[in-house]
Amino acid sequence: MENNYAIEDLIDSLEDLIHSAMRVPFGKKSMIDVDKIADIVSDIRIALPTEIKQAQNVVADKNNIIADAKKEAELIIRKAEQRREELIESNDIMKEARRRSTEIISQAQNRSSDIRVSTNEFADKMLSRIENLLASDINNIKILRNSINGSMNNIQPAQQNIAPLEKPGE
Repeated sequence: MENNYAIEDLIDSLEDLIHSAMRVPFGKKSMIDVDKIADIVSDIRIALPTEIKQAQNVVADKNNIIADAKKEAELIIRKAEQRREELIESNDIMKEARRRSTEIISQAQNRSSDIRVSTNEFADKMLSRIENLLASDINNIKILRNSINGSMNNIQPAQQNIAPLEKPGE
């Protein structure tokens, strides 16, 4: 099995394997190819770090956007302060200079705040989405493991030509 499957594809493969399992006569039990399940679980283990890496990239992108917004805000503030100094030099327009500099600084701070808020919202939505996907995937894996463990515990060795598996701790 290739290692570049998405976790959802791998879980779908597990479900397909379970649904296509051969039924044991006179019972509700099924026989499943353990090697195939082990391959799929191995691929899931390989794919999980990729999903986590994508989440880390989203966080890094968010941090870069915030850093860029801060730089832009600082540049706007410096330009505003330079402009204010130029206007203060002229006595005739000193009041106008103070008003304009305050306005420009306020606009820069508002712009910086807006960018920060929208960036945080975007990053939060993306992280929440990834968190939900990972939680769903983990929940599905737990359900599948419980299903597999439950079906394996209920198969009696006399009904099959396979020796029972030893459970850990026995």
